[in-house]
Amino acid sequence: MTDTTLTPIDTTQNPHIYGELWTIAENWTHDGVIVFADIKEKLNLHLDPVQLGGSIRGNDLYEHLKEQNINVLNATIWQYLRDHHNEIPENWKIGPKDNAQYIFFWGTIDRSPEGDLYVRYISWTGGNWVFGNYLLSGNWHEDFPAAVLVK
Repeated sequence: MTDTTLTPIDTTQNPHIYGELWTIAENWTHDGVIVFADIKEKLNLHLDPVQLGGSIRGNDLYEHLKEQNINVLNATIWQYLRDHHNEIPENWKIGPKDNAQYIFFWGTIDRSPEGDLYVRYISWTGGNWVFGNYLLSGNWHEDFPAAVLVK
């Protein structure tokens, strides 16, 4: 059996398009080709201080992440995890208040055919990993951490 954690992931490439007629509005790249086994221990979750006990508009949170130079993951990692559910960290299943959390991959912003902007997420819901997206202009609270790579 092949060890999928050794599969190279080219984070400089645009990820697959989310849906028909969708486009990539923005894609932050990382250090080129990475191997998941090399970064697995460096994966972490990040909350903006405003999210703790409150919420923040997605557009504002996006600007905070950029200003703070947070090393958010892009959708190439989201795609890898979608294809390799067994590699998703176990501690991503349940949020800080023992409820579902939605892990966002802010490094890629998708544009819908209608022109709205979205951020991809994964969530442990109903005993399965769910892969979806959320409207950037929505409210982001403490159950919506960003997937980040700790340097």
